[in-house]
Amino acid sequence: MLQRVPCLFKNTTQTSSFFSKSSVLSTKRFHQGKMTPPTTKAATPSSSSSDDEARKPGVASNAEMRDFLERNQDASKKITIVDARNPDFSVEPSDELCGSANNGTFPIADCGTEKRPNALNAPFDRTKKALSGSNVDILQTFGKDRAIITHCGGGGRGQKSKEWLEKEGFTNVVNGGGPQVSELWDMFGHL
Repeated sequence: MLQRVPCLFKNTTQTSSFFSKSSVLSTKRFHQGKMTPPTTKAATPSSSSSDDEARKPGVASNAEMRDFLERNQDASKKITIVDARNPDFSVEPSDELCGSANNGTFPIADCGTEKRPNALNAPFDRTKKALSGSNVDILQTFGKDRAIITHCGGGGRGQKSKEWLEKEGFTNVVNGGGPQVSELWDMFGHL
């Protein structure tokens, strides 16, 4: 049995096998008379019904992001966006997909411009396991309760950035995934 599942990239789907490799093996063994019939559960979404895009671990649900934005909409609290993508595409080649100024749909260079006025680019360095770049110094000047949304392309480094900020004492941080999580990006990508 095949089913259509959402991909990380907007408006695309891929066909995926419903059964895992082990259940296919179990089915073969059953038909050879070696065991009882396999039981399968219906596939259930891992998040709420409005979250129909695939998400990496730690990426906020739509409801969590809406709640975060509502809680922090007070004019005295400026939400800061930490873009953890690396503008050096030789270090993170996948960041060129959406982050290139030449052909990317959401250029890293837009951070701090009128297109993304609240965004700072602070690449997550996988070797150091920390945010890097000159904007880290700016982040350190903020109050520890500052509202911060982290992101990369799809949320992996966004989650690592969130965890690093929390270790640094920040208490109001959420992982927004990135441009590949279009439902969340639509909520905060313009900030």
